[in-house]
Amino acid sequence: MNRRLTWALIGALALAACHQEKPAKPAASPTPLGVIVESPAATPKTACVPAPTLALSQDFADPDRRFVPGSAPFKQLAANFAAAYKASCDGGTLAKEPLMPKDVPHPGTLFLTNAPDANDVAIYREADESDRPGDMTLEYYFVTADGKTHVPSQADLSEAIYCAVEGASRQEEDESGRCLVD
Repeated sequence: MNRRLTWALIGALALAACHQEKPAKPAASPTPLGVIVESPAATPKTACVPAPTLALSQDFADPDRRFVPGSAPFKQLAANFAAAYKASCDGGTLAKEPLMPKDVPHPGTLFLTNAPDANDVAIYREADESDRPGDMTLEYYFVTADGKTHVPSQADLSEAIYCAVEGASRQEEDESGRCLVD
């Protein structure tokens, strides 16, 4: 009978041990003073206004209509611009100032201007002789005199966004010609 009692007691203790909660993990060592640790999820993302819609300007020079909305080159431009805008937003270029000023006549629209003789992509605010603020323009040699279509790369568009919003320092302009469009 002693054996039965001993085995019963051992069985009861084993059963009780199975139903016990696991011991808590030891507390993590505290962060040393002066060290700031941020988890990637806690890092705030820069909030940017939505990317502007691309539209042809009224005087977009394209008699054969090769660069119209829905065409392959226009779709490629839209994809490259969306990627450049997102990269500029994520990178902080658009954190201080948006690409589109609030007082443009057509907010949210970036007008494309074909400049067959241009050598680079440029984004700027249209100006005329009046005191009225002009629209924002993206100028490029989309369609050249020989009828060929051209689409600026994501990198070129990112640089144009940077130049339109922040601009190059005087030293950058002098040393590398950054943001100086001929």
